[in-house]
Amino acid sequence: MGANNKYLFTIPIGTKSIQLPVELKFDSVGQSDSIEIWEKNAIAEVIGLAKDFDILRFAHEEYGSDQQTSVNYKFYFFDELNSDWVDDYQAEGFTTEENYYISNGFERSFFKLDFYNTPDNANQTIYFTVILPLQTGEENSVSISPYLPPVLVERPEFKLDYTKNREGFFFYWMRDKKFLNLDTFYMSAKFFDAKLGVFVRMMTVKPNTLPDPTSFDTKKYFYRKVVLDYDNYTYKIYNSSGARIGTGSPINWYEYINPS
Repeated sequence: MGANNKYLFTIPIGTKSIQLPVELKFDSVGQSDSIEIWEKNAIAEVIGLAKDFDILRFAHEEYGSDQQTSVNYKFYFFDELNSDWVDDYQAEGFTTEENYYISNGFERSFFKLDFYNTPDNANQTIYFTVILPLQTGEENSVSISPYLPPVLVERPEFKLDYTKNREGFFFYWMRDKKFLNLDTFYMSAKFFDAKLGVFVRMMTVKPNTLPDPTSFDTKKYFYRKVVLDYDNYTYKIYNSSGARIGTGSPINWYEYINPS
């Protein structure tokens, strides 16, 4: 017998074993698992579940019997002297010397293609942007001095493809369509003039060809439709009439001149 213990046991003579009536409770078993489940649910509620933000690369879909893929953008600025639109940076205020020697204002200027979910200005959201640096454009041979041979200067035309000029050729968009099921976009174009610090808006036709340059359908004349193909990882560009464009001929953009 043990007088210092909580329990007092009487051991009969000849007994070789002792049974201790110790109560066992299983109420706390599995509580750690419940805590882990609660923790995961709390984190999901606060920060949300993980989303797949991996992106895919879309290239211009092939066209023609020789399966070309290049896409050509050509931009025209309004030349006040001739009252017409020309594909020349001089009409935007850059001299031939600024072009050739790549002045700070010229170097920091660029074309900006924005991609929206709708052409409706009041309800649209911009989802991604493509930048076309001026130094990646096509070139013209011009003379900057009677004492020097002709030199090459940039012009506002971009011939993009897999090999020669890839800058702006590919579009990048999300892989997971469950997160955002969107494969049709509306592309607008702007020119950022770093010399003046302003954006110049572009449209799909010469403004003077519109019946009323002060009132027209902006959905039709400020945007091109772009459709992504998730099966082939390619894209196509369409005009407002639903015809595919960019299949050999340039996709033209013209500086918008507000008559007011």
